[in-house]
Amino acid sequence: MLTFEGQKIQGAQNIAAKLTSLPFEQCKHSITTVDCQPSGPAGGMVVFVSGNLQLAGEQHPLKFSQVV
Repeated sequence: MLTFEGQKIQGAQNIAAKLTSLPFEQCKHSITTVDCQPSGPAGGMVVFVSGNLQLAGEQHPLKFSQVV
Protein backbone atom coordinates (compact mmCIF):
# COMPACT_ATOMS: atom_id res chain seq x y z
CA MET A 1 0.00 0.00 0.00
CA LEU A 2 1.12 3.54 -0.81
CA THR A 3 -0.28 6.56 0.99
CA PHE A 4 0.34 9.75 -0.96
CA GLU A 5 -1.08 13.03 0.34
CA GLY A 6 -3.87 11.17 2.14
CA GLN A 7 -4.79 8.98 -0.83
CA LYS A 8 -4.41 5.22 -0.21
CA ILE A 9 -3.28 3.24 -3.24
CA GLN A 10 -3.16 -0.55 -3.15
CA GLY A 11 -1.60 -3.09 -5.49
CA ALA A 12 1.65 -3.03 -7.44
CA GLN A 13 0.06 -1.91 -10.73
CA ASN A 14 -1.90 0.92 -9.08
CA ILE A 15 1.18 2.11 -7.15
CA ALA A 16 3.33 2.08 -10.29
CA ALA A 17 0.64 3.99 -12.20
CA LYS A 18 0.43 6.63 -9.45
CA LEU A 19 4.20 7.10 -9.27
CA THR A 20 4.59 7.41 -13.03
CA SER A 21 1.72 9.92 -13.22
CA LEU A 22 3.45 12.39 -10.88
CA PRO A 23 4.90 15.48 -12.58
CA PHE A 24 8.51 14.77 -11.56
CA GLU A 25 11.10 14.62 -14.34
CA GLN A 26 13.95 13.50 -12.09
CA CYS A 27 13.99 12.44 -8.46
CA LYS A 28 17.10 11.53 -6.46
CA HIS A 29 16.66 9.41 -3.31
CA SER A 30 19.01 9.72 -0.35
CA ILE A 31 18.45 7.20 2.47
CA THR A 32 19.46 8.52 5.90
CA THR A 33 18.20 5.81 8.28
CA VAL A 34 17.27 2.14 8.15
CA ASP A 35 15.95 0.57 11.37
CA CYS A 36 14.88 -3.07 11.74
CA GLN A 37 12.98 -4.75 14.56
CA PRO A 38 11.87 -8.37 15.00
CA SER A 39 8.11 -8.82 14.77
CA GLY A 40 6.23 -11.77 16.18
CA PRO A 41 7.10 -15.38 16.91
CA ALA A 42 7.06 -16.42 13.23
CA GLY A 43 10.32 -14.59 12.52
CA GLY A 44 8.84 -11.50 10.88
CA MET A 45 10.57 -8.16 10.69
CA VAL A 46 9.51 -4.50 10.58
CA VAL A 47 11.79 -2.18 8.59
CA PHE A 48 11.62 1.63 8.79
CA VAL A 49 13.45 3.70 6.15
CA SER A 50 13.69 7.49 6.03
CA GLY A 51 15.52 9.98 3.88
CA ASN A 52 15.29 12.78 1.36
CA LEU A 53 13.93 13.20 -2.16
CA GLN A 54 15.59 15.84 -4.30
CA LEU A 55 13.45 16.91 -7.26
CA ALA A 56 15.02 18.47 -10.35
CA GLY A 57 14.83 22.26 -10.18
CA GLU A 58 13.98 22.35 -6.46
CA GLN A 59 16.34 23.90 -3.92
CA HIS A 60 15.13 22.06 -0.82
CA PRO A 61 14.75 18.27 -0.51
CA LEU A 62 11.50 16.62 0.58
CA LYS A 63 11.47 14.13 3.47
CA PHE A 64 10.13 10.60 3.06
CA SER A 65 9.56 7.59 5.29
CA GLN A 66 8.56 4.02 4.53
CA VAL A 67 7.63 1.07 6.74
CA VAL A 68 7.82 -2.46 5.36
